[in-house]
Amino acid sequence: MKIPHRFSINASWVAALVLAGGLLAGCTVGDGLSQKSTSPLPVPPSSVVYEPAGKEAPSTSSKTEAAKPEPSQEIYLDNGLTGWKIESQADDAFDVDNTIYRTEDAGATWAKIGDSQTGSFPSGAVRAVRLADANRGWVAVDALESGDPNLYETNDGGANWNKTELKIPADFRGAWFEPKTPILFEGTKLGVFIAQTGYAADGHDVNPLLFYVTADGGATWSDPLQSEQGELNGLIWKTKRLSDGVGRSWSITVEGRTWTFERSATVEGE
Repeated sequence: MKIPHRFSINASWVAALVLAGGLLAGCTVGDGLSQKSTSPLPVPPSSVVYEPAGKEAPSTSSKTEAAKPEPSQEIYLDNGLTGWKIESQADDAFDVDNTIYRTEDAGATWAKIGDSQTGSFPSGAVRAVRLADANRGWVAVDALESGDPNLYETNDGGANWNKTELKIPADFRGAWFEPKTPILFEGTKLGVFIAQTGYAADGHDVNPLLFYVTADGGATWSDPLQSEQGELNGLIWKTKRLSDGVGRSWSITVEGRTWTFERSATVEGE
């Protein structure tokens, strides 16, 4: 199933991105939506470029529902020719097997390049995908495991996948992470991965702050950061709680270009 171009807004997303003098790299699919991207991104963007608002962390009884995958997803690069298709199949126990294909002719023909049964592509419901170029990309899966963002990366166009190495603080090892992918900033090797969870292990902080910075295009990531403002490797950030006490506003500046956005979240039990 090929879903038309661009990022689409869901009415439940309470987020807005204002882009000043800079452009976001790559193409993304999340929450089962597929789209083609264009480069450069128009100003203002047609929708939320960052990612959807935080979802409610599923309870034990609802996690099986959350594990159901999208049967098929297609993601294309800016040229409209190079793309990937992920097909998923779940059994009665909600174990999800995935197969990934690649096209160089806008989907006219597809070649299988991997799967989760015999290859390195991860199993589990694929919830977010970002392909930065023909070689680099990430997928995040909902594997129903606590304390693990379940983020995987490829550096050879999807033929081989490895789990992204991220240090997890001790008090987050029991937390449920929403499947998210990194953001890279056009024209630089800088990027951020904002890990969203419902609660840390102590349960006192709702949607606690936890994020990582890369200075080499995602090859390596910093230790986890929890400071509301700072600078690392030329990336300057500032974040604060929204009036709802749950979401956050963000301002990220790279080489004089600033991205600002807000993200709200649903708290379990509300």
